[in-house]
Amino acid sequence: MTPSLRSYQRGITMVEFAIIGTLLFILLFGVMEFGRLFSTYATLSESTRRAARLAAVCPVNDPGITNTGLFANLPGFTSSNLQVQYLADDGSSVASPGSTGYANISYVRVQVTGYTIGLAIPLINPAVVAPAFPVTLPRESLGVSTVAVTACS
Repeated sequence: MTPSLRSYQRGITMVEFAIIGTLLFILLFGVMEFGRLFSTYATLSESTRRAARLAAVCPVNDPGITNTGLFANLPGFTSSNLQVQYLADDGSSVASPGSTGYANISYVRVQVTGYTIGLAIPLINPAVVAPAFPVTLPRESLGVSTVAVTACS
């Protein structure tokens, strides 16, 4: 008696599911991780905006400026990933803003530097370097105030 066609195809369904299931799970995790990536991008953009606002009104190089950017507790994101620059009228960086004085500073710029976002996509595991998300604002008081109260710390 010869084996039927049905007995030859018994294990093929499992093989097909293994191939299609792997692709399906990679696609599913990819969609979820790209959603998390864009959420991280929005968080980084908001942290640079908040830090730039504080840099415009707080004293030069106040530690509260970079600490404000850490509001979201992103994994591996530290105050060293936020770069604060004080700029002159022409957009050039003021070399030592504390010693040159308040009058030479016209703008403040805060941007993200060196932050890598790891994605958990099975079999691929990519790492994405975050863009800078630069925010430039005109300086305001830079901590010079007639009132002794400050919200910078």
